Amino acid sequence: MAKRPNEKNERIKRHFLEYRKYARQLSEKSLDREIAALERFDVWNGRRGFAHFHIEQAMGFRTHLEQAKSVAGRPLAKSTMRAILATLREFILWLSQQEGFRSRIKPADADYFNLSRRDEAEARAAQARPAPSVNQAKRALDLMPSKTPRELRDKAVFALLCLTGVRVAALVSLRIKHINLTEKSVTQNPREVATKFGKSIDTFFAQSFEGAEAALAAWITYLDEVEFYGPDDPLFPATNLVAHSNTGFAAQGFKRCPWKSTEPVRKIVRGAFEHAGLPNYGPHAFRHMLARHAVNTSTSVAEFVANSQNLGHSDVLTTLRSYGQISRERQRELVTGKSSEE
Repeated sequence: MAKRPNEKNERIKRHFLEYRKYARQLSEKSLDREIAALERFDVWNGRRGFAHFHIEQAMGFRTHLEQAKSVAGRPLAKSTMRAILATLREFILWLSQQEGFRSRIKPADADYFNLSRRDEAEARAAQARPAPSVNQAKRALDLMPSKTPRELRDKAVFALLCLTGVRVAALVSLRIKHINLTEKSVTQNPREVATKFGKSIDTFFAQSFEGAEAALAAWITYLDEVEFYGPDDPLFPATNLVAHSNTGFAAQGFKRCPWKSTEPVRKIVRGAFEHAGLPNYGPHAFRHMLARHAVNTSTSVAEFVANSQNLGHSDVLTTLRSYGQISRERQRELVTGKSSEE
């Protein structure tokens, strides 16, 4: 039977999470992961008081993670282990600086929550993420219908992802005024748009997506001339569902408000690729598509940096490490000067 939470431990964890939230400015999503990591260690450690922490507990917990299984019954991924241990490392380092713990816990004790060098390298290794080619995205877009207002909207959603790779949370919070068709840009103002880390991002349309530009323009024209939407109205309003006594709920026009979640966008993207007979990609895959396209087509460092900034990355290394993987075939071609067909 699991032991009841230790009140002192719970109080210490709360103070640590307040520090992480307000001093380190972590998001709620990151804090949720840290809460789970602390709870995992606390339960494994039998709810013993943190004042009695010893480096043997850190080593034992690391061994525990190496033997633990995921919900699917597989060993924990090294990246998952790394994230859990990183939280514990930060916690012990913070604890070593708190009144009443300084004499018992040393800052160096936190180092015992590190992975081995081999496991650390495996955890940091960027995995190849599935993403459509530019031609696949164009094909799926071309096959999307646009006869009804809802189809116009859905096609515009897919089009904007092709043009910008905007994060899905930001996409659902965009307003009409954030799109400039003349300048071919999207202004992601963090005061109004849900950008990652609250960053201000200026994004310009990727080249060679004329069909996407036309689909987006057609939708904005519809909002202006038919729905009489203004600049502050949502770019992608939610579907209005009306109750009918015989048939239940039925779609009828739009609400003058954005979607409450990102799930509708995911359904639109999945449906478009399935309709085109292509693999099932998610909205985030467009970011990988545009980053890889930039890797393959940029003719200067400045051009690649511009594409990196277009994705909202403040560090170009983020684009290279997480999004810009080069395929084996392209690697061979660049190194040897010969294509795989030769």
